[in-house]
Amino acid sequence: MLMEAFLKRCPHKHTTKACYSGADAIALAESWKPDLIFIDIHMPGLDGIATVKSIRDKGFPGKIIIVTADHRSENARMGAKAGANGFLAKPVDGKNICSLVEQFVPHG
Repeated sequence: MLMEAFLKRCPHKHTTKACYSGADAIALAESWKPDLIFIDIHMPGLDGIATVKSIRDKGFPGKIIIVTADHRSENARMGAKAGANGFLAKPVDGKNICSLVEQFVPHG
């Protein structure tokens, strides 16, 4: 997965896990409790917005960034309403990914 490749190049190393559906993301957020989730709007099963809402409804306290090629401002608005902390437009840049990780994830 491209996002994992970007994350592995960040200066501070973090454990990463990938999901391929909204249901998998919800289960992993509940069992693993990561500091930060990057989630695409378009995924098999639940879309990213519904997935973010479900993760937040279950009490997930970490940060969630929506990643999408669909740059409509409506998506950013709906994502924020669902509980996302940020919105990243594709194509993504590895430096932007690392910058977000540095901003949202404690290290040290």
